[in-house]
This record gives sequence, structure tokens and C-alpha cells, in this order.
Amino acid sequence: MQYFHFESNVICKQLELQGGNAMTAAPLARDSLSDRPEKPEAPSLSEIVEAIGREGFAEQVLDYLNRYIGADHCAIFQLKNYELSEVASASLVGAAMMPKSDLTSYEVKRQLSQVGSSGARVDVCNITGTENTRGIGKRQRIMICEQKANASYCLRILRSAQRESLSEPQVEYLRLIAHLLISFVARHVDLFERKPNLTPALTSLDEIQSCVISATDLSRREGEVCARILYGLSSCGIALDLGIGKESVMTYRKRAYQRLGIGSQRELLMWYLALWSALHGGNTGAVAVN
Repeated sequence: MQYFHFESNVICKQLELQGGNAMTAAPLARDSLSDRPEKPEAPSLSEIVEAIGREGFAEQVLDYLNRYIGADHCAIFQLKNYELSEVASASLVGAAMMPKSDLTSYEVKRQLSQVGSSGARVDVCNITGTENTRGIGKRQRIMICEQKANASYCLRILRSAQRESLSEPQVEYLRLIAHLLISFVARHVDLFERKPNLTPALTSLDEIQSCVISATDLSRREGEVCARILYGLSSCGIALDLGIGKESVMTYRKRAYQRLGIGSQRELLMWYLALWSALHGGNTGAVAVN
């Protein structure tokens, strides 16, 4: 039996989440070793840390939980302003095989009302499959919930009926790392919410043109030409769309580039994305749960 070893970069990340700094990481690691219960070796948490704020975060969390406790599915929820939203999920057996609506804001609030001094609650129970689960049958559900400053977070974990029930050491270990996992989740959601959704910025000509013309001192025709360049039209396509000659398109483009202080289509794209992001701010990818 060995003590579970937190990598130094994980400890530093935890300190950042809690308002600390890397200078205190080493003392924290040394001082806390004597207080840790003995645990078997577990997969590294570093992959989860590296995925914070990225699309594959839920998959990395599931990979870690699958290797340690045999998790088949996990989902990340945020409870904010009385609305429960699913931020991300991952499943080993396919998303359609696991329920999407068996968690309610009431259940999360009930779990949070029982949070102890550790700050995070771990609840393990058996649930019976429904029609939406396509006959998976009874499964073990683990919920890790914690309330943070601006919102509450829940990590829901499902294990299939074919797996043995969690052992006491496994449950105890989940309690040991629950606060750390929720800190990772909260940080991921925070970064994810700040990311702007660039789909309308690049696929809607009206959106592009409105943004370019309203936020710059370009003439209307210069803005229309730049918008169509960003939309992906060629010089001939722009000329046909605006009903002007190709030479006029080249002239308007040259004037616009001079006004913006750029010299290429790539620089135009970078300028536009920075402008659009500044005007629209972050946009969450969370999906509301009814």
C-alpha cells in the first residue's frame, strides 16, 4: 500500500483555484502527507488538469474515474440562478444509453443541504433503468456536489449493473478527492463560459457585415467588401454579389486594409475575430435541463 501522490502541477493548480500560489505548493504537499489515509496507486490527475477549459474535459474526467472506480458515464452540472444546466458529459457505452433527465435541481439542492465540513458531498445509491436507458437496468449512481461562491456544481457518475458495488476504500477515496474534482469542474465551467461562440461570427454574412460596419470608420462599401472576404467569397463573387466591377472590389479592399493597418486576408480575419469577441463577450455552452 502506498500513499496516493498528487503531482506538483496538480497541487499548484489546486492552489490557483483556491487563491493560493505555487510558492506554497511544496510545504502543502509535505505537510499533508502525514494526514492522508493509505490508498492504492491511482491514475494521474494531470490529464484532467490539462483539459480544463477544453472540449475534451468530460472525457478526461471519465477516463480517470473509469480506471479507478469503473465509471461508465459522467456528466457535469451547474446550478445557478435556480436553473440546472448540463455543461458536458461523456459515456463509454454511448450517450443514448444513459439517462439525461434523471437529475433535477431539487435533487442537487437536497444533496447540498447535507454537505458536511469538507465542503463537498459524495452520495452513492442504486437507481433503476427507465425506458430511456434501453434496458440497462439497475445502475450505481455517484453524485459529488459542492457549492461555490457564484454557483453550485455536481458531478454525476454512473456505473452499470454488471460492475460490483464500490468498495469502502473506493468510496473513501472519492470523498478524499471530491473537493479537488469539483474545483476542477468549477474552473472548467468558468473558462468554458468565457469562450465566445464563434459560429455566427463566421457563418452569418449579416452578422459579419453589421459588426464590421458598426464598429469601424470604414465606408459602407469598404465594410461590405471586407464582410464578404471574411464570409469566404472570391473577388469575382464579391463583384457579382454587390453589382460592381472586380477592379472596384480590389480598390475598396486596398482602402479598407490601409484604414485598418493590415496587409493580408489572414490579418483581416484575426482583426475581425478580436473585434467580434470584444463586442459579444463570452457565451456558455451549457444546455438547460428541464
